[in-house]
Amino acid sequence: MSRTRLVLDTDIGTDADDALCLALALASPEIELVAVTTVTADTARRGAIARRLLDLAGRRDVPVYAGCERPLGDGQFLWLGDEGDFALAPGERLASGEHAVDALVRLLRAEDDLEVVAVGPMTNLARVLERDAALARRIKRLTIMGGHVRRVAYGEHEFAPGVDYNLCSDAAASLAVLRAGIPTTLVTADVTLQTRLAPDDLERIAAAGTPFHDAIAAAVRAWTPHMRRIFGAMGAAIAPDNVAFLHDPLALAAVYGGSACGFEELAILPTIESGVLRTLEAPRGTPGSFVMRCATAVDAERFRADFVARVTSYRGARG
Repeated sequence: MSRTRLVLDTDIGTDADDALCLALALASPEIELVAVTTVTADTARRGAIARRLLDLAGRRDVPVYAGCERPLGDGQFLWLGDEGDFALAPGERLASGEHAVDALVRLLRAEDDLEVVAVGPMTNLARVLERDAALARRIKRLTIMGGHVRRVAYGEHEFAPGVDYNLCSDAAASLAVLRAGIPTTLVTADVTLQTRLAPDDLERIAAAGTPFHDAIAAAVRAWTPHMRRIFGAMGAAIAPDNVAFLHDPLALAAVYGGSACGFEELAILPTIESGVLRTLEAPRGTPGSFVMRCATAVDAERFRADFVARVTSYRGARG
């Protein structure tokens, strides 16, 4: 089987969907995970979380690099303060090593078949392009969990632009990356907010019976109360059958065609409008726009079933 070689750039440790995304990457034979890079706030602690999960999964071969802690521009990163409590000992940190930006520059200069899946803010990638703009041509494809193209809603509640944390939290970095001309897939909040992990799914993951699955289930249980509080404050009460959205796993699955999404090639105009980073759908040929592959529909139930089947069947490192 031909496998897609990729780097996962993640803000793992806050929303549990990053841990779920990592689990799906490990459980998918179509993927060869080359490295994990962490971004935003305490990236060393985020790196320690990723390292612990990889070790529990038997994947000590996958390196982890801690990246940028502060936004490129006037952004604000989410840090709840209990990140990693589900997996780490008090004070546990990622051992110091190569910075994520240095690692990405090195990997992209050395290899011409790497894809990047970005499921956090774009800060690391923007710093890479600052270092060497030509590296935009070395990324085979960039898949981003982010964007707000048409209608973003949960139940009866429709969200205004700005709910897309990954792109909006560091707008300057997002503009730099989205305007770089990298072949890009956007898996936007339009579709990711239609996905969910149900309580029964969580119990199936926990029942898989390995320390890795225990840690993934603990990440979800730690996140669910935060999710309910955050969305409730925005006027969107979370249904009892939703313990986590599958934002980031849906983006990862788009790499191997397993996202159950419908895609359209759209001209996207990255811009800042009323202070908010926007990914505006525009007519083809609009100055400043770029054609991107955008998820515009999803069979959420089919994706949920496939996600749970893959993750619960995973039993450790593949050869």
